[in-house]
Amino acid sequence: MVLRLPGLRDTLLSRRARRRWRRAADEAGTMDAATLARVLPAAREMSAAAQELVATAEARLHDHAAACEGAVAPSEWRWRPAPWSARMVPHAIAGAGDGTSLAPGVTLFHDCPLAEITLRQGRSVEARSSAPYALSLDVLGFEGTFLSLAMDLPDAAARALRATHLIDVSARLASERAMTVYARLNLRHGPNVEQLVSALSPGDRPAGEVGGAFDLGLQDINPAKMEAAWIDLIFDDPGMNAVRVDDLVLTRRPRADL
Repeated sequence: MVLRLPGLRDTLLSRRARRRWRRAADEAGTMDAATLARVLPAAREMSAAAQELVATAEARLHDHAAACEGAVAPSEWRWRPAPWSARMVPHAIAGAGDGTSLAPGVTLFHDCPLAEITLRQGRSVEARSSAPYALSLDVLGFEGTFLSLAMDLPDAAARALRATHLIDVSARLASERAMTVYARLNLRHGPNVEQLVSALSPGDRPAGEVGGAFDLGLQDINPAKMEAAWIDLIFDDPGMNAVRVDDLVLTRRPRADL
């Protein structure tokens, strides 16, 4: 699809519309309730569309740049979850409790009663990362037994998983003190949920990148009943630590016949 460039009339109308919305934003603090109720739906609709466009454009442009540099390995399927590919609203969450949603399909789980956890999304500053965003977790006192970030795979990708597939996960992360991070792939098919766990460990790539792999051929899964799949990023002993995840990518490739 070729996007038509705006002509003079469109440009003038666009500028006029921006001025109107800017004036409305400046006056929102003094508007009466009836005016706010009338303006709010249109503002939400425009904001959602603009945020979706920005997130999609930024993610695709970053992936295109990485592909041009040869940073993207060949694969059947490649997916970067929302915290690293789309803007979070809000971009920072303090006192994150169990079940806190960061984005659609992305949820923080833990069993710590203190909830002294802060999550913050910012622009990626890691030169080797092709992700537009990075996610930081700051954990103070932690009296729980687990802290994990669960991310739902896209429905189509989950239903397409077969025993002939290998799933690779790669991440770039840094922490104030050494910690172990695990990736767990969960597959729901019928009444069963299969769980595959892999410690994210350094490979032969540049420092800061860790990875793991899941061999679906070793699992007793029923493709006809595949309903959903999600991945958990599990942080071991997270108390009094800060970790920054600069990127997280899942890829799928065919499993070699043995």
